[in-house]
This record gives sequence, structure tokens and C-alpha cells, in this order.
Amino acid sequence: DYFFSEWSDGLQSAVREDLAGQSNTTVTALFERISDLEFSAGAYTVSEDGGSVTVSVSRVAGTVGAVHVDYATVDNTATAGADYISTTGTLSWAEDDVADKSFVITLLDDGAYEGDEVIALTLSNVSANTVVVGTNPVLLTIAENDPPAGTLEFNAIEYSVAENGTDVAITVSRVGGSNGELSVAYATSNGTATAGADYTATSGTL
Repeated sequence: DYFFSEWSDGLQSAVREDLAGQSNTTVTALFERISDLEFSAGAYTVSEDGGSVTVSVSRVAGTVGAVHVDYATVDNTATAGADYISTTGTLSWAEDDVADKSFVITLLDDGAYEGDEVIALTLSNVSANTVVVGTNPVLLTIAENDPPAGTLEFNAIEYSVAENGTDVAITVSRVGGSNGELSVAYATSNGTATAGADYTATSGTL
């Protein structure tokens, strides 16, 4: 026979599974309901130039006793020190305290176009009789605020010139953005024509 006093469904199932197949076993569980902790949102988004973002954690079930949980930021596609400042710590609730607790992540706006980048936020090392529910880790998306640098491309897919012509001008265009500086190396190479006999080899940087 099992008696559970306000235990979470997941913990009840775990205990029942652990005791399955054992005969003549009586378990009496007289604990008050454990606390459930979860992020206040399933995902977060903030602009790269937002300065910082506040992330909240909620105590959604159980109020008996003091509880705590550790939080941490983890690199996903964003990099600590380049895109944000790594943050770790502990959130604590006193008995009967159900107010949300929060921590702040500082963002670093590097001025370079990198596209959206992502940080993982984790909860771990919860106190006894406490469970993290909901999504964990959650993802924080840093939305790109800088215009793209653009791409470089030839302005034609092929060129032709008469053999008795003196030279041919090849143009490279910057399209799709103008943020920051771009450079590209160029060079000729033999196809059916031979450098030194049919043309003068050239190379350089634009």
C-alpha cells in the first residue's frame, strides 16, 4: 500500500516504479508537498543592443520550507565574453515565499553582424524535496541589431574580349549590406589560355 501526501505525479511514479515487484512492502510518505520550480517562460528573446535581460524563476507548487536552486548561463551559438557576460548563482525562497526570483544577464553589443545567437539557461542543484519542472534548459535568443556586411560577387558570370584587345576590366560588387569593411583576394589562373603566352597573370586584393 502506498500513501502519498501531495507529491508531484512524477515523484509518485518514480517511487511506484522503484518498488514494483517487491512483496509485502508498505511505504508511508508523510512529507508535505515538494516545491516545483520553473523558468517563468519557455524561451526568451532580447535585442543585442538591449543591454541586459532579466530572467525569472517561479515557485509554482509547495510553500513549506526554504528552497533554493542554482542557475547558470551556457554557450550555445553565443559566446561568453564576446556576446554576453557569463552568469551563475543561487536563487532562494524562504518558507511560504512564492515570489518570483530573478537574475540578470548582461549583453555585449559588438557592432558586427553575426545573425541571431543563442544562450542556454540552466537550473540545477535544487534543495531536497524540490523539483525543476517545465523546460530546462531554456534558450535565450540574442536578436541581431546590426545591418549585414553584405557579400561580394562578380557583376557577370562570364566575360569575353577580342584577342587583339589591350585589356578587360572585371568588376566585383558588394550586395546585400554595407556594414563594416570587406576585402577579397583575386587572381587569374589558366583555363585553356596560358599565362605569359596568351595573357598576363594578375592578382591582388579589393
